[in-house]
Amino acid sequence: MADPSRNGATPASDWVVPPDEQQGLRRYVATLRERWKLIAAVTALALLASIAYILMVTKTYEAESTLYVSPISSANTDLEGLGLLVQSSDPTRDVQTAAELVTTVDVATRVKEDIGYEGTPEALLATVKAEPVAQTYIVAITASASDPNDAAEVATSFAEETVASRTAQMRDQIDRVLDGLKTGSPTSQDQDQISKLERLREGPDPTLRVATEATPPVSPVKPKPILSIIAGLLAGLVLGIAAAFATQILDPKLRREEQLRTLYRLPVIGRIPREPKESGEAPLGPRRISPAVAEAYRTLRGTVTASTRADGAKVLLVTGSSPSEGKTTTAINLAASLSSTGRRVILIEADLRRPAISRALSVEARRGVVGVLIESVSLEDALIDGDAFGLPNLKLLLAENEGGWISELFSLPTAIDLIHKAKELAEYVIIDSPPLTDVVDALPLARNVDDVLVVVRPGTTRISKLEQLGELLAENGIRPMGFAVVGTTPPGGHDSTYYFDHRETFEEQMSGSARGGGGST
Repeated sequence: MADPSRNGATPASDWVVPPDEQQGLRRYVATLRERWKLIAAVTALALLASIAYILMVTKTYEAESTLYVSPISSANTDLEGLGLLVQSSDPTRDVQTAAELVTTVDVATRVKEDIGYEGTPEALLATVKAEPVAQTYIVAITASASDPNDAAEVATSFAEETVASRTAQMRDQIDRVLDGLKTGSPTSQDQDQISKLERLREGPDPTLRVATEATPPVSPVKPKPILSIIAGLLAGLVLGIAAAFATQILDPKLRREEQLRTLYRLPVIGRIPREPKESGEAPLGPRRISPAVAEAYRTLRGTVTASTRADGAKVLLVTGSSPSEGKTTTAINLAASLSSTGRRVILIEADLRRPAISRALSVEARRGVVGVLIESVSLEDALIDGDAFGLPNLKLLLAENEGGWISELFSLPTAIDLIHKAKELAEYVIIDSPPLTDVVDALPLARNVDDVLVVVRPGTTRISKLEQLGELLAENGIRPMGFAVVGTTPPGGHDSTYYFDHRETFEEQMSGSARGGGGST
């Protein structure tokens, strides 16, 4: 019986990893390692996109000119009413006011005429910004353009035309004041004021002056190749890692052995390479498998025989969580490999709904499992001798094409009797079970065998189904001996000369077994 108490193990449910232990750093690292190609591809695409951006985007250059702000004292009453910048209690506000004078439509119109700009003043303003330089009386004027010389020209022109615009406004104000002072008979005080205003009118606005003119920049501010490449790499890594975890969450299928270890504390006792001759869902018999696959079944055979107790025959049930995982192929070839060593083996077909062993071995059963279970035929009479297809030490108990109440058959007491009788006739009894998560017909058998072997196939086995199988077995006190992973890729490939040059063919093994009557495990 598949019960850990037979060999001193811990309770049957301890092999299922609790959900809170299934998450962790190791699982995240495993996900990154498994999907590194996806991460690399997304990162490469992001890097290529950043390079394309660098090559295709229009280069933008920025040039900067500066204005020096020197507001007049509020105590200087001689210059009141002229529209000049007057010093306030907050120097920062004075410079901010001066910066706002730069980005006006009037100044932009002057610049447009000065440099011959073809667009509107508003469009020209969109390329310029004026900002106070912290803790100074400086206003920085920055202009952007696709040509470095144009950027410098615009920045310098805005500085100059701001001063010119303010000077023109100042002179208009002075002219109005002078007209008022010259009306009638000016006093001597008025004459002094007139002289000061006329001298002031001859010069520019005393509160603003161009501090520095802009020079053409050497390199563009956009794009920045190094920064763009670094940003592309980082964005690609982030998107790639996100895609890796997203596909991991959304991918319902088993992809690698590490996923088994996160779900169950069970060993992988067999790794069966992908068979190049596989087609469709038909299971493969021992004559159709490649030497590499045959060697893998010999390795699995060694593990099975090593776990066999000395007090009797071993009964092993082979099952899975879903169809098309390779359980029937595994059951057939494990039984064939055991029989090739001279051991007496009985292979029982317990998948009564979709029997496939007869199809794989090209043999038809007129009397079989159903007849034995309903006691219409004895086990000895229902067994098919393997001599007909080159397996002299193997006997088959196949499923007949019966319908009706087959789901109840393995719940009969005769099912347990069948196991006991088979153990008396053979050293190994291999039972090909249906997927227990889809069909629980063979669950009573699983409770009464020595071991259960779970077959999984990466890319086919669904994780949710595998979890259901684990719950079902644990609830029934069944601890599997381990997993057989079908469909792996061997390091040397299927054409490795090791397998072809140094292993006997199936026919040679069977003829040697028939002559010698024994073999190694």
